[in-house]
Amino acid sequence: MDYIMKNLHFIFTHVPIALLIFSFVFDVVALIFKKKEWHSAGMLCLVVGALGAIASVLTGPESRNTLVGSHEFYARLTMILAIVLAVVRVGLLVWKKLELGRNPIFLVASLVAVLLVSYTGHLGGKMVHRDMQGGPGMIQGGPGGAGPGMQGGPGQNGQGGQGQMQGGQRQGGQGQGQQQPGGQGGQTSSAPAK
Repeated sequence: MDYIMKNLHFIFTHVPIALLIFSFVFDVVALIFKKKEWHSAGMLCLVVGALGAIASVLTGPESRNTLVGSHEFYARLTMILAIVLAVVRVGLLVWKKLELGRNPIFLVASLVAVLLVSYTGHLGGKMVHRDMQGGPGMIQGGPGGAGPGMQGGPGQNGQGGQGQMQGGQRQGGQGQGQQQPGGQGGQTSSAPAK
């Protein structure tokens, strides 16, 4: 239970990302195919997405990452826009019986919310995941270094790299590893790198 409480932000963030996007998609599909019930689905997604945005902002963890300022700014902006869109849409439907899902101005504002939540998620992802380095087929290794056929950077597994790939076996040791001809991965050996 403690694990869930510490990671609530990472659970909640998927709600506004998915539902704000689907709200816009449902409204566009309803407009194209003239399906009124799809506007209802769009409104429901918008309301739940706005609630998810509030939960995401409130559970955001403290971080010393340099991107946290931008991430928080765009998250709050997304939350405010989602709340305004949801309140206006539900309010006009209840009081005036007016469905905003087909209004071009509302759709543009909804698209802006989609772009904001997408960019906010992108910044959050950059904070959590390491960037890919190098060209095709080259990634930084996670725990234990790079996988078969990959080149790892220095210091990837706490020992300065993962060694070299030779003849299908990874040779452990210090330094930066590269795949040798004929090496397709296989068993890990503890022999020192050459």
